[in-house]
Amino acid sequence: MRLKKFAILLASCALLTGCGSKAASLNCPYTTLSWEDRVDDMTALEGANYETYDSIYQGTTYTYAKDFLDYGGTIKYMYDEEGTLCNVSWAYTGTSEDDVMDVYNAVCSEMSDRFGEGTVDDGVGNLCEMWVLENETVMANAVITDDTKVMQVAFMSASVSKQNNQ
Repeated sequence: MRLKKFAILLASCALLTGCGSKAASLNCPYTTLSWEDRVDDMTALEGANYETYDSIYQGTTYTYAKDFLDYGGTIKYMYDEEGTLCNVSWAYTGTSEDDVMDVYNAVCSEMSDRFGEGTVDDGVGNLCEMWVLENETVMANAVITDDTKVMQVAFMSASVSKQNNQ
């Protein structure tokens, strides 16, 4: 069931990814890695206690338990087939609609404080807000159904985002 929740969010992110250009510093509040960092840099920062699965970018995704804004969740580092970092996401699985909405609203507020007003595109999942920046696209997404109560905030490098980065 947990894999199904992540699959729904990954599919939402995949709808917004494609080909692009430029890699540079990652402006993410839940990691200090940059788009140029490799797996060795990630394990030096986060440790070797990770789980993996195939990345939507033809490489590997590494997951770690990680808190963000005082909420327990999972950070995911997604690499392509060449070992290039493409996406850094943080996901939260809740027990109720109100629980997930509280986290979604807190994350969107944090992103808006950092990046200004986002673009609301509800329909990619249940709720979606995006910020298109110079080096990445940020997407907060919540899926709330009878079976699934999860939200994710993803930082996608400009090289994989379909959005027109500034």
